[in-house]
Amino acid sequence: MPLRLTALLLLGVLTACAAPATQPPPPTATVNPAYNPTDAAWLELMIPMDQQFLQILDLAPTHSTNPAVRRLAAQLAPGHRTELQQLVALRTQAGLPTSNLHEGHDMPGMMTADEVVAIGNLRGAAFDKVLASEIQDHLSQSALVTRSVKAAGHSPALKTLATRIEKARTQQLVFVRTSGVGHQTPLS
Repeated sequence: MPLRLTALLLLGVLTACAAPATQPPPPTATVNPAYNPTDAAWLELMIPMDQQFLQILDLAPTHSTNPAVRRLAAQLAPGHRTELQQLVALRTQAGLPTSNLHEGHDMPGMMTADEVVAIGNLRGAAFDKVLASEIQDHLSQSALVTRSVKAAGHSPALKTLATRIEKARTQQLVFVRTSGVGHQTPLS
C-alpha cells in the first residue's frame, strides 16, 4: 500500500479515536438530496441558537427590572418562536437528526449551558446588562451565519427562510440599537 494512502488511513483512525465520547454517532437516516451540507449545517446551528435564545428571553419578565429590556424580550420572542417552528419543520424535511450537535460548544451568538444557568441566577441590572449583550450577539451572529446559507445553500425553501431571517435580524439589530438597551459586556 502506498505510504500516502497508509498515512491517510491512519489519520482517519486516529481522528475517529480522538472524538469526544459524548459526540453522537453519525446519522443513519438518508438526508434529503434537496439539502446540501451547508443547508444541513445551518439548520443544525440555527435551531439550538434559537432554542437557547428563547430560553434566556423567557427570563426577562421575572429577572429584569428595566422596562425597556422586558419590552425588547417580549418583542423578539414571538418571531423567534415562529422561526424555530419553521426551522424544525425544514430539519424534518431534510431528514436530519434531532440531536444538538453543538451542545457544549462555546460559540459566538450562543451561550453555553453554564452561562444560561449563570444568567438565570442574575436579577436586576446585572441580568439586564448580560441579556442586552446576548441579544446583540445572537442577532449579529445568526445574521452572519444566515448569509452563508443564502450564498452556498441549495434548498429553495431554506434560502427563502434565510432571506426572511436575515432581513428580520437586520431590522431587529436597528431596533435594539435604538431601543435604549445598549450593548453591554457579555457574561463570561
